[in-house]
Amino acid sequence: MKKKWFAVVPLIALSVAPLQFQSVEASSGEVVQAEEHPEVSEELKPLLDIAPEHQPTLENADSGLEVQLVQEKLNHFGLKVEADGIFGPETEKQVRQFQTDHDLIADGIVGEKTWTELLFEERKGQFTVDDAISLAENKMENEDLIFSSDGVLYEEDGKTFYSLKASSQSLIDNGGTGTVGYYHVYSNGDVVESEPPK
Repeated sequence: MKKKWFAVVPLIALSVAPLQFQSVEASSGEVVQAEEHPEVSEELKPLLDIAPEHQPTLENADSGLEVQLVQEKLNHFGLKVEADGIFGPETEKQVRQFQTDHDLIADGIVGEKTWTELLFEERKGQFTVDDAISLAENKMENEDLIFSSDGVLYEEDGKTFYSLKASSQSLIDNGGTGTVGYYHVYSNGDVVESEPPK
């Protein structure tokens, strides 16, 4: 009985162990390793830093880098379409399929919810507005303060940050605007008072 377990345990371990790479056969017959999460084109990488709620709504007949990003992401999810930056009938068909696969309304229009699903892998490890607000709340330790942001991730001198506006709930309750200050909240956790936006 012990000999059987000795053979079965390694087999089970191999079947449940996550693999970082998958083998794919190249057209020449040579076996190569494919990355689990392929990179997008270099020119499209800055678009990955834009939050889904700030991405443009895209539909049939649109064109541009954002459309090309959608097409590359569709290809990543196995929905093959030419990444030419032109939102045509084939792109619309694949967007509808992606939406169906992700329990979204399959209207063929790339709006905030579709962007959220398309960019989920890239954004899950990134510094978000919610992270910035949490850092500011913890740093300021003032329950009366409410923080808001335009949602844009800024970069300056190699550091990324969100610009937040701090408002006082008690001032708002008494009829005022409530604004008490502005802060840059950096991805490294620094919270620095800043000038009002121009």
